[in-house]
Amino acid sequence: MLVNVDGIPGQGEVLSMRAVGICASDLAYLQFGSEVILGHELVGQCDDGTAVAVEGLYGCGKCARCLEGQYNLCDLAAQQALGIFNDGGMVERFRAPKERLVKLPPGLDMTSGSLVEPASVAWHGVRVGGAREGLRVAVVGAGSVGILAVAAAQAQGAAEVSLESRYDHQRELGERLGATQPSGLYDVVIEAAGSASAVQRSVDLLVPGGTVAILGIHYDGLDVSHLALLAKEAKLIASMGYNSHDGKRDMEHAAEMLAVRPEIADALITHRFPLEDAVEAFRVAADRKSGAIKVVVEVA
Repeated sequence: MLVNVDGIPGQGEVLSMRAVGICASDLAYLQFGSEVILGHELVGQCDDGTAVAVEGLYGCGKCARCLEGQYNLCDLAAQQALGIFNDGGMVERFRAPKERLVKLPPGLDMTSGSLVEPASVAWHGVRVGGAREGLRVAVVGAGSVGILAVAAAQAQGAAEVSLESRYDHQRELGERLGATQPSGLYDVVIEAAGSASAVQRSVDLLVPGGTVAILGIHYDGLDVSHLALLAKEAKLIASMGYNSHDGKRDMEHAAEMLAVRPEIADALITHRFPLEDAVEAFRVAADRKSGAIKVVVEVA
């Protein structure tokens, strides 16, 4: 429901919010009874008019991991994350630390800037999974993060990227972005569905000695055949959000990817709602058969 809030939530620089994406985790937080302001896929404007995306993972900013750029692994990362234990940015005005802002590059329209956050999740998962030039990569799960993982694997040089989807509209979207249908075995498999069957399917698609990167959220733990893992000596790696590496943030890479390929946002954002229709926006986002891939609430 929509309510009036006292003051400006958050901490740091004041932003005039422009758009907020609805994530599957937002729907989960509602089911868990969350009472904080939702929203971690954020784009807004600084007082000088600069368009920025916001990193939803803060960390403490002081520990060794944060100072090394691995703020996603900070002991306080979960407690600091937006829309979970702290108010998110689905409001007209929001405060965010300056160091957590990423300027949108030329070519990326602000109305699509909320995709930068989930794209950075996908970019990080593909990167830590070891996808690189010349390798075959498969993505299991064709929600928004899965589709963005296809684009991230392509941008990181994969020789071929395949997408396993459940619904026809997801398959068609993947094909529009150059994904093939799964065939044979893959060096890296990105699990982006968050289900036991998706994990098992990821192992099935894997070459012996390959890596499965877990992007899906498994609230009840992983359920996968140990014998299947053993037979392939498979490596599983859990991907946690995004961070900074080699002096550059995953979110910066993701923003540049979206700027170079505007067709990604055109295909991925299937529904847009004004803030006053946020309740309907969440209803559509929760209906997997509605044809929705990414639902965006436009604040202004």
